[in-house]
Amino acid sequence: MVHMNTTVIEVRDLQVGHGAVDEISFTVAKGEIHALFGRSGLASTAVLEVVSGHRRPTRGTVRVTGVDPYAQPDAIKIGTVWRDGGLFPGLTVTEVVDTWRRWALDPLTRAEALRLTGLTGCARTHFEDLTAAERRRLDLALALIGRSDVLFLDEPLAGLEGEARREVWVTLRYLANHGVTILVATRVADDAYQADQVQIMDPVRPARLRAA
Repeated sequence: MVHMNTTVIEVRDLQVGHGAVDEISFTVAKGEIHALFGRSGLASTAVLEVVSGHRRPTRGTVRVTGVDPYAQPDAIKIGTVWRDGGLFPGLTVTEVVDTWRRWALDPLTRAEALRLTGLTGCARTHFEDLTAAERRRLDLALALIGRSDVLFLDEPLAGLEGEARREVWVTLRYLANHGVTILVATRVADDAYQADQVQIMDPVRPARLRAA
């Protein structure tokens, strides 16, 4: 699916901490997957925390759909998935999703959330019986329930291998093709270059490369 080249995320001259991230700038268009790649993961996670509104920048500006995410977190529809993900022992996928839906003002239907993340066939499966990839897709479903236009993902493939990694990337690409803008922090080069754009995190000179 083709989207207009609408800028959703705009970061200008961003500085985080004391030299951990210095003067970084980038934009992310609607329906684009943009990777923040850093070997240690510290700098990329720090940027993700700032852009998602969980941390105040030291310097610079951040806008998500034209809004400062730190100053006006309720004005934008975003979803976040952190590295460790959620744990829901004893609950089925349906029960987890329905619980999250009760906390949202205008949630996706359960069917929509499961369809978007390829979990329709797992609706009655207990959390502990899900594969690693299915658990990660459940995290994505929960992040989307509030009708999120933008997803912030901190190492979403951590602990996954082989086919499980491919399954999650298929899901991310499907979401992007349906207009969701995705910013991913990763320290795995192969994952970074699955994205449309790659930001190589360097505390001295960040560089933006076009993904192959």
